[in-house]
Amino acid sequence: MTISRRQFLSTLAMSSLGATRLLSEIRTSPVPAKACAWSDNLNPKMIAIVGDVQRTSLAELSFMGRGQYDAEREAILSAIGDDKPDMVMMLGDQVVAGDDEAQWTYFDECMQKINDGRIPVYSMLGNHDYGEDRGRCLRNYTERFPHLDGRQSMVKIGSLAIVSVNSNFDQLRSSEIRQQEEDYNKWLKELDADPAVRGIIVASHHPPYTNSDLGANREVIEMFAKPFLAARKTRLYLAGHVHSYERFVAGDKTFVTSGGGGGPRRLVDNSSSRPFQNDAYRIGTLRPFHYIRLKIGENELKGEVVMLQRGKFHVGDRFAVGLYG
Repeated sequence: MTISRRQFLSTLAMSSLGATRLLSEIRTSPVPAKACAWSDNLNPKMIAIVGDVQRTSLAELSFMGRGQYDAEREAILSAIGDDKPDMVMMLGDQVVAGDDEAQWTYFDECMQKINDGRIPVYSMLGNHDYGEDRGRCLRNYTERFPHLDGRQSMVKIGSLAIVSVNSNFDQLRSSEIRQQEEDYNKWLKELDADPAVRGIIVASHHPPYTNSDLGANREVIEMFAKPFLAARKTRLYLAGHVHSYERFVAGDKTFVTSGGGGGPRRLVDNSSSRPFQNDAYRIGTLRPFHYIRLKIGENELKGEVVMLQRGKFHVGDRFAVGLYG
C-alpha cells in the first residue's frame, strides 16, 4: 500500500509520541482491520459511552493552536476495557479522517483492551469518519463495525431500545434523509406500543442542543429531538460532536452530550445569557475528558460521568432517568 502526501503530512503532524509512534503509523503493507465484537442478544447491566476519540487534525494543530491528546484518549479507552462493561457505545468521530488507514490502525491499537475482552461495540458515523474518499471511509468503518453501515438502526437490549440516526446530513442524499425520518418516527411509535419496552435511548453524532459556540443544530432539533420529546418511552438522548460534556433536562427526558473521548476540547458558555437555560451541569467552561458508565436498573438508568483530571479518574457528574411504567 502506498500513502499519499496528505496522509504522510497528517501522520507527521499528528504524531505526538515521537519516532516510534510515527514509524508504526506509516505502513508499507496493509494491516488487517480489527473488527469489534457484537451480539444480537444483549441484555446489558452496564454500558460504557464515549464520543469523539479522534486525534487532532493537521489544520487544528497548525493553524488553531490545538493540542494532541493521545495519552488521555488511550487512558480513557483502557479504563473502559478495565471496567468490563456489557457493551460499549461510541458516539461517532472514531478517527480524524475516515479515508486515512493509518488513523484507523491507531484506533485499532487504542481499542485493543476492549477488543481483547470481546466487549460488544455499537457505533455510529461522525463527520470526521467521512473524508475525501467516501467509499474508502465506509469500507474502513464497516471493517471495524461489520454489523453496522452507518445508517439509522434500531436494536433492542433487554427492556431498552436504542435508536441511532445519521446526523451527517451533508453526506446523505435527500431520499436517504426522508427515509431516515420516516423510519425514525415509525420506530418510536412501534416501541411506544411495545409492552416489553420500558425505555428508549436515541443517539446521533450531532447534538440538538449545546451551549458551545457550535450552536444548536436546527435540523437535528426538528427531525429527531421534537419526536423524541413527543414520544412516551423516550428517556435519554445521547450525542457527541461537541468536545465537552453537557446535560440538559426536559421533564422526564435527559439530553447528554459526551464528546470528551480525546478530541481537542471546546469551551461551553456558562454565563447567564447562555442559549439553553435547562442545563443541569454547570461546572466549568472547559470540561474534562471523560466517558460515561450507564447502569441499567429495574426502574431507572443511572449515569456516572467518569472524568480524567491530572492523570486520575473521578466521577464528576451523576444523573438518573426513570424508566416507563
